[in-house]
Amino acid sequence: MENFVKTITAGLKELLISNSEVISAWEGGSAATGYKDELSDLDLVLICKDQSVDEIFKQIEKFLDRNYRIKTTFQVPQPAWHGHSQKFYILHQSPDLFYVDLLIQKESAGNRFLEPDRHGNAQVWFDKQGLINPVLSDAEEAKKKMAKMFWIIEQSYELLIRDVKKQLVRKNLIDAMDEYQVLVSRRLVPLLNFKYRPAKYDFGMRYTYRDFPQKICEKLENLLLINNLNHLQEKLDCTQKWIENLIDEHKPKFSCN
Repeated sequence: MENFVKTITAGLKELLISNSEVISAWEGGSAATGYKDELSDLDLVLICKDQSVDEIFKQIEKFLDRNYRIKTTFQVPQPAWHGHSQKFYILHQSPDLFYVDLLIQKESAGNRFLEPDRHGNAQVWFDKQGLINPVLSDAEEAKKKMAKMFWIIEQSYELLIRDVKKQLVRKNLIDAMDEYQVLVSRRLVPLLNFKYRPAKYDFGMRYTYRDFPQKICEKLENLLLINNLNHLQEKLDCTQKWIENLIDEHKPKFSCN
């Protein structure tokens, strides 16, 4: 795996740095956060001239297909939530579980995903015009968004609890689990994010093991392990208490927003 990554990285660097339309290139993802291992994909981010996005995709796809044979390509539907163009590539000739995550940003675009407190430290391949400028995320803006999320959580979590309880009475485990998972992932977890990693308040449940205390991760894992209806009722009671305690804890901080 290590030799493969070195080879594909070297080939892409050589291809891109010689292209005058490509301004900057860096690795994000696990390479930026310090968690890169033998299972990591290649998270490649480029900045290019505005008119060249499609052509650069074609050049990279030609390189990948010639050297590794592209098996599957998935393009994030446009307009993408982040405002850029993004494709994923699974290759025939690559280690199991490897894929390429390619994000191309226009020179005129914003939202570079360079905030180190959210995305780690970009591993720069090259930067021809000094456009890679990591800055911390805007804490005040984050607090405003957290306050809005907090209000939604506070006003709606009891509705979800009632829906779970309805399905428990009906002995419908599938529907009860569906509602319960929403309660945990979209009500409990954001409150935990506010507390333990406010810069990543909107990251959902991913990477919590990196940022949450071990005991909190273990408690969260336990809430996700459900065997039957009775088990779910027990976990629901624990989840409700945890949510309500966190709401009481956060309320003074967000009440003035």
